[in-house]
Amino acid sequence: MKPTPFFYVLLVFFFTFSGLSAQDGVYLKGVLKDADTREPVVFATVRIKGKALGVISNQDGGFLIPETLAQEGTVLQVSSMGYETKEIPVSALEVSGISTILLRAAVEQLPETVVTAKRRGRLSARKIIQYALEKIPENYPTTPFGLVGYYRDYQLQRHAYSNLNEAIVAVFDKGFQSDDYKQTQYGMYSYKKNTEFKIDSFAAKPYDYGAQDKIIPNASLISDYGGNELVILHIHDAIRNHNVRAYSFVHKLVEDFVREHRFSSVSQTSYGDEQVYKIRVKKMMLPFRVEGAIYIDKKDFAIRKLDYAVYKKEPDKNPDGPNDYSGEEKLLYEILVEYTKVDGLMYLNYISFHNKFRLIRPPVFRIEEIVLDKDLGYLQIKLNRPAMSFDRLKPSDIRLSYAGQFLKPADWILVDSTEIGLKLNAKQQTRLKDMVYSEKEVTKRPKILLQIEKLVDKDGNQLGERKIDILDQFREFFTQKIMEGETVKPPENKLMLKTKPLYDASQPMLNRKASDSYWMNTPLRKVSN
Repeated sequence: MKPTPFFYVLLVFFFTFSGLSAQDGVYLKGVLKDADTREPVVFATVRIKGKALGVISNQDGGFLIPETLAQEGTVLQVSSMGYETKEIPVSALEVSGISTILLRAAVEQLPETVVTAKRRGRLSARKIIQYALEKIPENYPTTPFGLVGYYRDYQLQRHAYSNLNEAIVAVFDKGFQSDDYKQTQYGMYSYKKNTEFKIDSFAAKPYDYGAQDKIIPNASLISDYGGNELVILHIHDAIRNHNVRAYSFVHKLVEDFVREHRFSSVSQTSYGDEQVYKIRVKKMMLPFRVEGAIYIDKKDFAIRKLDYAVYKKEPDKNPDGPNDYSGEEKLLYEILVEYTKVDGLMYLNYISFHNKFRLIRPPVFRIEEIVLDKDLGYLQIKLNRPAMSFDRLKPSDIRLSYAGQFLKPADWILVDSTEIGLKLNAKQQTRLKDMVYSEKEVTKRPKILLQIEKLVDKDGNQLGERKIDILDQFREFFTQKIMEGETVKPPENKLMLKTKPLYDASQPMLNRKASDSYWMNTPLRKVSN
């Protein structure tokens, strides 16, 4: 059986928490929902009409608008791929509570016949995408521009947010002809750890492929890139980085995308007043499967959105053959990138990177300390909480070893509910004394390994048992303002240190007064099912 192939994503190893001050204020709250299904409308653009300023709806469809912007005559314009654009006066939003706004889906239809100079007929999906790739230099800015937006990273477990970090950041891009990774610079107005949401310290630790207690299954880190969580997130924008290796299985968008994928179901939808082709994207390379969609403006073939998800099929428990992957299928990662059009050019609207990761948590019920008592001649086993099943414990349930050699204790005694004594014979005591009190460095001494079966605490946790959790990790950036032709950037000593985590105390901060127009679009407390 062939080994399971690995895919590559750019793992971020800077996922720890620290806090800097952040903006506070009073906000009007709204939730966008599908008018027919009442499901949340995710990642819709909510802009203040007449201003290049707005937010993107969250996983729960929610959004925040500062009350200071709720001036007389202010109108919100809501746009989302596949929905009719809607305008809502800010005065119609509830001052307290959460306003629900219903969006009606646009009707999807097959595209009509396309006439070109060379031929008459319907363009194939492959041809539409090829045109779009060729037109990237025309449809995206090649001169410097700036973005100001809301960045966040967080985790989801059973639809509840945890470990939420938020920031207001600026992106200084020299244009699509430049090397994004090397030349794009960043600045930060504010950063905070949101303590209103659950803090799960163990889940917040960096990925650890040594101990294997926090990993993305089947993922490996590619060495082409390094940087903090924001820098790495932007590298996963395959449209901006169309001519460099981005991630499996997109690779280089302009060279590999058309060749390596299957396309089907060309339909037509809309984004605001723009007619858009929607093309299904598929790929199968067992045990991996790609499912997604690419959205391309009908008029100028600008790529407006790329939705790309990778799944892994598990082998069947009773396979008919060596490569029978008919078991359960699980999401590995999903990347959503959407662009918006300003003065004929496309600028990043948002990017979301979502992956599953496996966490092997430390034992709830565990051995805190093992002490060799030279005088009494036994090992003291100290537990972190009282045990409840001593009546079922037998000497054969205790496995003690050191330096690869198994030691069978003569017997055990109960000191109290949190301490056990293992009796040793004279020979065993001598061996352990030689080991524990040797002159070797601590790191080079053999370890004492101890396993006690059938011992549980009052909650039923077995001693030493490590439980596995599968969590969802998100890193996201949402543009709030686009600065066309932006050539002014902050002094060098105010630019973000791209190799330092956002939370690092040494990160420079931009002028906070300049950030008064921007806000953190903090999600609601719980994501809807």
